[in-house]
Amino acid sequence: MVGWSDLTTLTRPRVFSIIPDGATYREFVLLKDGQGILLRVAVPDDVERVAAFIRSLSAESMAMRFMGGVAGVSRKFVEELCDPNLRLRACLLAVEGEGEEQKILGLGNYVGGGGAVAEVAFMIGDAHQGRGIGTLVLERLAGMAAGAGYLGFEAELLTRNEKMANVFRDTGFETRRAMEGGIIHVQFPLSAPEALRERTDLRERVATANSLVPLLRPRVVAVAGASRDPGSVGNIIFRHILENHFQGSVYPINPKADTIEGVQAYASLAALPETPDLVILAVPATKASALAKRALERGARGLLALAAGFAETGPEGARRQARLLRLARSHGARLVGPNCLGLINTHAAVQLNASLAATMPPRGRVGFFSHSAALGVVILQYAAERGLGFSTFVSAGNRADVSGNDLLQYWDEDPDTDLALLYLETFGNPRRFARLARRISHRKPILCVKSARSHAGRRVALAHIAASPRDDAEVEALFHQAGVIRADTLEDLFDIALLLSHQPLPRGNRVAIVSNSGGVATICADACETHGMEIAGPGVVDLHAMAMPEHYERACQEALEHPQVDALIASFACLGTCDPTVVARAIRRAAVRAEQTTGIAKPTLLSLMGMSGAVPVGSTALGESGGRYRTFPSYRFPESAALALSKVVEYARFRMQPAGRISGYADLSAGEARRRVEQFVEGLTGSAPAALPEPELRELMAFFGVPIAEAAAPAKSKAPQVSLNLSADPDFGPIWRFHRQGAGSILRITPLTDLDIADVLERLRLRPTSGLGETLGRLTQLVEELPWLCALEAQVLIQGEAAATGPLPLQPSLRLTFCQARSVSK
Repeated sequence: MVGWSDLTTLTRPRVFSIIPDGATYREFVLLKDGQGILLRVAVPDDVERVAAFIRSLSAESMAMRFMGGVAGVSRKFVEELCDPNLRLRACLLAVEGEGEEQKILGLGNYVGGGGAVAEVAFMIGDAHQGRGIGTLVLERLAGMAAGAGYLGFEAELLTRNEKMANVFRDTGFETRRAMEGGIIHVQFPLSAPEALRERTDLRERVATANSLVPLLRPRVVAVAGASRDPGSVGNIIFRHILENHFQGSVYPINPKADTIEGVQAYASLAALPETPDLVILAVPATKASALAKRALERGARGLLALAAGFAETGPEGARRQARLLRLARSHGARLVGPNCLGLINTHAAVQLNASLAATMPPRGRVGFFSHSAALGVVILQYAAERGLGFSTFVSAGNRADVSGNDLLQYWDEDPDTDLALLYLETFGNPRRFARLARRISHRKPILCVKSARSHAGRRVALAHIAASPRDDAEVEALFHQAGVIRADTLEDLFDIALLLSHQPLPRGNRVAIVSNSGGVATICADACETHGMEIAGPGVVDLHAMAMPEHYERACQEALEHPQVDALIASFACLGTCDPTVVARAIRRAAVRAEQTTGIAKPTLLSLMGMSGAVPVGSTALGESGGRYRTFPSYRFPESAALALSKVVEYARFRMQPAGRISGYADLSAGEARRRVEQFVEGLTGSAPAALPEPELRELMAFFGVPIAEAAAPAKSKAPQVSLNLSADPDFGPIWRFHRQGAGSILRITPLTDLDIADVLERLRLRPTSGLGETLGRLTQLVEELPWLCALEAQVLIQGEAAATGPLPLQPSLRLTFCQARSVSK
């Protein structure tokens, strides 16, 4: 049998720990088929429910769980399952339904004997095996056990129990196996290797994308509250679905009408001839929950609630919204809204306009998510005028369930979406957004207008979306670390989106300018340098005022073929009667020939004075396959082109970097550190935070390999000093603030990747070999391992020019403050 005599050889540093919140843990999770279930800790009130679940298992399932022919289990066994004491045992239930109608789909539990290893086992209902329940339960149990101080799990299973073996194999944990007498002994450390996080992310991404299919790609839609009144919401949205040629079936629900818009109406959802995927609740807020319950009982997997009158109106509306969400989740469904505009999918096989927007936007490859309903309509209309097409659009409203984070994961999996466009007023879960955006931004750009930057703006946002926006400094840090492109205005949003939609990414920040106006060229050059770009290659080419298309063609081709040019801005000021599109076609010919000559596609931006938007210029010349179109973004003024290009240059620089990773150190004693801190926290009286005493503080830091200087630096020391301060934000989680005299302050959200740390050192004007990088890497793991940490205050002295051979020591003034509430959100 595999031994546990040397756990340190098995334990890797944790990466993005999943540590559920103890015995109070409850989480709505998605299975790989998109169905939602609730995971929660079993409690004494569940004894009868758990006993009934075990009795429902087949003889085969009982044999697999209990290693032989067991007909039943004792009452004591069930009572122990439902008696949580995380240091000894815990049982997680996978549940659907609510109240007395709750149904257990499966469960998993661990039992420890006081050592470093706990035994883990599962029971999954026969009808629900193979859906991924066991994998999710194992991941969460591992987090709970790790939080209780355990270092590993072990299990025994029959050699023919392939289903259970697959659960252990598919999670990504590094298992050790040994066979003996027809039994497999499995053991693995609870420290999460990178493979576990990668597989967890993949499972979450696929499950989330599948859960949104009933909403964004439904086959059958029902409009509950459809009306003959042409001014009613129910009539408008039903009419929009019909007029835009939805490719599935759509049914109006109205007990008082035979037909609506010439389509047979049905008195109730129960009377429908087929099960709806999506039910649109076009009814007042007071009637939404009752109607949603009937829709879910009919089998709907998606709900769209349009009405206002929920959490944005006060406590009563908040309770109404909570009830609606509880209904959706207890039936494993997803909910868009309430208080929203609706959703759109322009795909030819769908063509769904389930929104209050009068016209379907042009088809394109941009996914758009908006908090604001009215603003969403305006943006759709303006986008169409600018030539920007969409794949999907979702208006979130109050975001009771489906959020921007969910749409990001859907678009990540969607082959029809190349660019994610977000209008946000607040974040539902900033840490989750940061984790998703870090990954997705390396594949697809995320472009965001984040409003509510001012105190006044935050008050307005709180009033109409029932959420409290955060300070802008944290948002800037999040976007910077995650590679999100931030647009300051809606105008900028479209300018940048046009460039990303129609042109390749630049390879650098070197730009050439071609213009027929010296004044325009000067303004453009100033704007480029202001936004951090370098005028290179032929530099600024000033054609004469009466320049012809052939002059533009020659000058632009020479600029794009120049090896020191990464992008081109070509402006044209029309004098008298002229056609700017003739010049655009000449520039297009130059771009195509330059790409054929160099083999490099370089972004080309136009500033056709008086013309803005996407300028498609088609041609079958130059041997182009199929006569494909090349579309240029055109800007009314050159400064707009320069700003859009600078944002894309910054994003392209992010894309060129490898994905950041959490630095790993093998000499940590994280399990022991957690045990010590948990004991300290349990000894606190009241909810007030408390600082760890000095002896325990030094011991704790030693567990993470972070030294503390024996004596404080002399007051007159001239060595550079860096301040490290961390505080726990209720939404963003732990936030770092680094400060060095003369270099200013830097704000960063956790966790810090190696790229984040390198960026911090550069901005603090410190060498990568200073040793502070390793100190920050080890502190990052400390923060992730100890969710009770609510503040850290430290000073570090940077000594000499020689490269450090290890982490820099913290000054004795170090202070760590812990509180009973966990501060690290998922």
